[in-house]
Amino acid sequence: MDRRQERQEQRIDQGVKSGALTPRETRKLERGQKHVENLETKAHADGKVTAREKVRLEHAQDVQSERIYKQKHDNQTR
Repeated sequence: MDRRQERQEQRIDQGVKSGALTPRETRKLERGQKHVENLETKAHADGKVTAREKVRLEHAQDVQSERIYKQKHDNQTR
């Protein structure tokens, strides 16, 4: 999960640098990334990630990935 999290953060940074993301969009996406990080931290808290936790994390990552794509490809620019 950590590699995917890093990749999504890179996508956000790239969107900021290219001007594809507005400051408001960036804040919302970063808040979403923080939410995923919190889920991951909770899942790892007991030392073992259950199958249910893994599915939940993957779903959260999928949702966040879709949000990043939509925000980077909408008509709003900085």
